[in-house]
Amino acid sequence: MSSNDRMQLKNLKIGIFGKRSSGKSALINVLLGEDAAEVSETKETTYKAMDIKGVGAVTIVDTVGLDAEKKRVNKTQTAAEEINIALMLIANDSIELELAWMNRLTRSNIVVIPIVSQIDKLPDQGKLLAAAIREASGKEPIRVSAKEMIGIDELREKIIEAIK
Repeated sequence: MSSNDRMQLKNLKIGIFGKRSSGKSALINVLLGEDAAEVSETKETTYKAMDIKGVGAVTIVDTVGLDAEKKRVNKTQTAAEEINIALMLIANDSIELELAWMNRLTRSNIVVIPIVSQIDKLPDQGKLLAAAIREASGKEPIRVSAKEMIGIDELREKIIEAIK
């Protein structure tokens, strides 16, 4: 990897988006291989320079839930203006809010990776939800369980692909 490639990674910002309790903090912790993200209903958007296994040094932007009160979601919108890649976590079949954010981020030339999260809690491991997201957005979601470590390697590959 050239020094220019390393510089680009250092400046790379990956935003984690989703509703409250969608698994954002758990996913961050699994991607980083440590308990780095605080799980909290009241946390604010945070920025952390971190090493993602298989990706390298990046800045993770851990946002508040998209369904939080408007004042806090406005901070998420401001944070979104600075990111390069958005991981959009969707944990249930009420997907309108996430789809609206995916469209907004895509229009801002941000690479959006949809993720069906917490598939260990879904009866079909999120297959129907993934099909609904694919049909509505035209994007292929990755099905992930941070708890069961399902889909994590596929997600890392997708992030690497998005960087290139």
